[in-house]
Amino acid sequence: MNPFRHSLGVKIAAAAFLAAALVFAGLFAVDFSWYHDNLLLELKASSDFSAELLQMAVEEPMRKGDDAATIRQFENLSQYDHLALFMTDDKGRVTYSNRSKALRRQVADLIPPGPFKNVIDLGLTRPLDRSSLLRIDDRPHFAEIKTIQNAPSCHHCHGSSRAILGSLVMLQDVSDQYDRLARFHFERTVFLFVALAALLAGLLYYINRAFISRVAAITRKTEEVTGGNLDVRFDVGGNDEISRLSEHLTTMVAGRKRAEGKLAALNRDLEKLVERRTRDLARKAAELEAANRRLVELDRMKTVFLSTVSHEFKTPLTAVLGFARLISRRFSRDILPEVLGRRDDFGRSASQIAENLPIMIEEGERLSELIDKVIDLTDLESGGVAWDMAPMDLGLAAASAVDAVRREAEAKNLSLTLEADGGPYPMRGDRNRLTAALTHLLKNAVAFTSQGGVTCRVYRAGQELAVDVADTGRGISQKDQEAIFETFRQLGDHLTDKPGGTGLGLAIARAVARGHGGRVTVHSVPGQGSVFTLSVPLEPPAPGELDQTGEAP
Repeated sequence: MNPFRHSLGVKIAAAAFLAAALVFAGLFAVDFSWYHDNLLLELKASSDFSAELLQMAVEEPMRKGDDAATIRQFENLSQYDHLALFMTDDKGRVTYSNRSKALRRQVADLIPPGPFKNVIDLGLTRPLDRSSLLRIDDRPHFAEIKTIQNAPSCHHCHGSSRAILGSLVMLQDVSDQYDRLARFHFERTVFLFVALAALLAGLLYYINRAFISRVAAITRKTEEVTGGNLDVRFDVGGNDEISRLSEHLTTMVAGRKRAEGKLAALNRDLEKLVERRTRDLARKAAELEAANRRLVELDRMKTVFLSTVSHEFKTPLTAVLGFARLISRRFSRDILPEVLGRRDDFGRSASQIAENLPIMIEEGERLSELIDKVIDLTDLESGGVAWDMAPMDLGLAAASAVDAVRREAEAKNLSLTLEADGGPYPMRGDRNRLTAALTHLLKNAVAFTSQGGVTCRVYRAGQELAVDVADTGRGISQKDQEAIFETFRQLGDHLTDKPGGTGLGLAIARAVARGHGGRVTVHSVPGQGSVFTLSVPLEPPAPGELDQTGEAP
């Protein structure tokens, strides 16, 4: 069985049954109320007629004051078993009755407790005409009370001082009428129930035929579409919303079939395009790999070339510098004093030689420093450095670097401050190379700071030691913060704003930090200065633990 059909049918049947049950319960309650009211009205009408007849029967002898005749009239009524008639005085005591056992008893004692008993007491104080249904000995009785007022015709016996002489209470066994009305009510209820059941059955049959079965058919066909069958047609008949829904579903499925056909064609074209692009990418990847190998080889050759040329330059340059210094000393000692004051060509040539020799020595020293940096960097990049790892104090290394740069800072009127009050800062490392790396960072900060100062701050950062080199220079833009670590790379206009230095200091500092398993980072905002941070672990990793970039994984 289709679960949708079962679920929907059960829900609709349950809802219809509940609605029918509520309607039936409401109708039953209303019908029962009407039945009770009609029964009471019918019995009251019948009892009013009986009470009039009884009153007429006993009124004549009572008007004449013939007590014996009045008693006979009540005795004549004793033949009616279903009727009990009580006439009381103003105290509620029975004076006349067709039930001899009730005489001289309080009428309230003959009535079961309840509202009607209270009405009897009320009827002795004011004019009253009330009726009610009671159950006496498990049989239904119609009870009615009428107040007997002191009419002028009664004054000859009772006087005129009392307004109420007593009451006339009638109890009538209405079992037969009650049974007839109850039977009628039951038959009407059964008929109403059968009619509602037939209506509910017809309604459910119509709902199942016109709605549930058609929706179930649509659901089954929808499941076929979900399973991949796109040739389904949702034909459920009729000319209503469900039929129009089935037509729309048929149109949608047909549209989906056309779309899937187009998508399949596009997929085929896409697969061919992907295959062609894959071949192109494979070819490009091979070309890139070959180019990368060539670049790696060129880089290796560049490193070898720089290292070879630098070493080849180092020896003759050392000789040139040595002879230049020797010539400068001897020229200043032996020749220059002899030509002082002479204004001929020899004197002018000697003065020019004396001015140019210091410049030649200074430029030679700068070239020697550049060659030393190139040699140092090529050794670091090629992995041929012999690290002298030993216990050291990073704070002392920072102090040495600050001392090495202090003269340059003072020449530019810059403050140079070392903050290492939390020392010592023990670790294992190559002190000379770390000092050189910090010196490069400090020189870089001094070179790019025109006013203010440079601060070197040493501190602990978890399992690492760190040194901040903060300046008040012009700052570095975000896009240039990685490029500055490239070799021979300097910021600024090289024609009008050529900075001092060689462009190798930051690259050497980063290589030294990586050789210790650390790093060099920069945080800078243009116009607000820069902070370069060198961080190294307390215990450097073994050379085999470093990755291809020289950093610890």
